Amino acid sequence: MTNELEAIFRQSHSDIIESFKRLEKSKKASITLDEWKRPEGGGGITFTIHGGNFFDNCAVNFSSIKGKKLPAAALGNSLSKSAYYGYQAMGVSVISHPKNPYIPTSHMNIRLFCMLDKNGEIKDWWSGGGYDLTPFFPYKKDCIAWHKDAKDFLDQFNKNLYNKFAKNCNEYFYIPHRKERRGIGGIFFDNFSRLSLDKTLSLLSGTANQYKTSYNAIARKRENTKYTSDHKNFQLLRRGRYAEFNLTYDRGTAFGLQSNGRIESILASLPSDVKWSYTKDKNYLKMEKRLLDYINRDWNV
Repeated sequence: MTNELEAIFRQSHSDIIESFKRLEKSKKASITLDEWKRPEGGGGITFTIHGGNFFDNCAVNFSSIKGKKLPAAALGNSLSKSAYYGYQAMGVSVISHPKNPYIPTSHMNIRLFCMLDKNGEIKDWWSGGGYDLTPFFPYKKDCIAWHKDAKDFLDQFNKNLYNKFAKNCNEYFYIPHRKERRGIGGIFFDNFSRLSLDKTLSLLSGTANQYKTSYNAIARKRENTKYTSDHKNFQLLRRGRYAEFNLTYDRGTAFGLQSNGRIESILASLPSDVKWSYTKDKNYLKMEKRLLDYINRDWNV
C-alpha cells in the first residue's frame, strides 16, 4: 500500500520539476538530480537549479523515510500519537527563489504520515500541506488571483476548507521577532485526516498541481519586468526574513533535522544569495513600507 502512495508523491515531484525546467531556459544554469538513501530506512530525490536566468536557486524534494520513533516536530502542537511498530513519512517540498525581484519567492509542501502495525500495514495516518507566496514587489491582481485559485480548488472538497486553511497559513508563516508575516499567505493544513484516505490523496496531489498552475501564471506575467540594483538589493535583504523563519520556526526543517534527514536537501530551501544589513537607506525603507502594507493584511477571498 505504501508503495502505491509513494507513486502519487513521485508524480507530483516529477510534474513540478518539468514545470521548473520550462521556466529556466538558460543552458548555463547548474541543474542537479540527486537520489539519496537514508541509513535508517527510505530515501529521496533532490532536484535543484542554481545560477540560472530565471532562478537564483530552487529545490524540488521528494522523500519517503521509515523509522521506529516519530520525531516530535511531526506531531505539531496538539497531536500525540504513539508509533505502534514504526512509521513511514513521505512528502514533496518545493522552494523557488527567482532572480528577478518582481517574481515572488514561493513554497509548496505536501506530506503524509503513516503509523504502521507489526505487519507494516497502515494503522493510522494524517496529512499536511499547502503553499504560500512571498513577493517583494507585489501586484494586487496577483495576490487576489493566488487566493481565488486556492479557494476554487478547495471548494471541490469542502467549502469551509479555504477559510480555515488560509487562516492557518497566515498564523503559521508569521515571524514573531519581526512582528510581520512571511508573505501574502495561501493555504496551510496539518494533522489533517477529516477526509477519506483516497480523497486526502486527491487533496494532496491537487494542492501540488494548483500551486504549479497558480505560480506559473504569476511568473510568466512578471518574468520580463525590468529592475534596478536597488530592487535586487531589496530582494536580497528581504530574503533574510525567509531564512530567519526557516531556520528558527519551520517545523518541516525541524522534522528533517530531528529525523536524521539529509542536511543538503533540508537546507536547499534557503536562498543562495541573501543579505543582512544593520542600516537601511531611504529607498529600502520606502520599498519596505509598501511591501508591509501587502503582507500584513488578509487576502482571503
